Amino acid sequence: MDEIPENSTGLVAVRVPLQNVLKDVSLLCLGSSGNLTLAKDVGIAVGKILKEKGVTYYVFGSFDVLRITDTDPLAKVSTSPYITAQVLSLLAEGLSTAGVVPVFSAAGEVNEQVISALITRKATYPMMVESVEKYERLKRLGYTTTLVIDTEGNVLVGKPLKFSWSYEKEIDYESLRKEVLENSIVLLNRNVKKISVNDPWSGGVLVFSDEEWLLKIAQDVLDGRRAPTGRAP
Repeated sequence: MDEIPENSTGLVAVRVPLQNVLKDVSLLCLGSSGNLTLAKDVGIAVGKILKEKGVTYYVFGSFDVLRITDTDPLAKVSTSPYITAQVLSLLAEGLSTAGVVPVFSAAGEVNEQVISALITRKATYPMMVESVEKYERLKRLGYTTTLVIDTEGNVLVGKPLKFSWSYEKEIDYESLRKEVLENSIVLLNRNVKKISVNDPWSGGVLVFSDEEWLLKIAQDVLDGRRAPTGRAP
């Protein structure tokens, strides 16, 4: 369940961090972007990469918001439940466009405002839960969907499905990831004279890659020569 298979047939589900598929582009990076609609483009790109590797389902995301106690902040989208829901739904839309079934990971803590926002957006995609009891709880909150699987891969609700289509257009993956990274340069605190890579709590300027071209832009933002492009997560 955890690694991208090189050659697979049948219904294959993977659960890997987004940045392991499209380098440096994490959920938190997307949630910190000044252009949230890029999440759909990333969904298409990630979907195309996975589809070409024979993947049927991509399990991703979290129904919780970013918290200062998180050991892996890159696995969350934002402290805002509304931005969290928007990015998750756009990613799912992009994955679907590319022919990969999006499966939200509902394991762990659940923020009820995230659930409400997803329902409002009509983004009740398939999901993975730890147990039937967890799904029953989400159902009571109004989240019902066509396919529910548990963390062992067993189908709890619905039947397995597979999208027959794929995304045929060429994608410049490097250009896309650079656009996303450049749109997620966040000024956290100008009084803290540092550049923080993938650390939303250290202050200064937050970026999501240590590549030299991006660090130079971040330094310009820190020095006041350029405006930040992203939003505080």
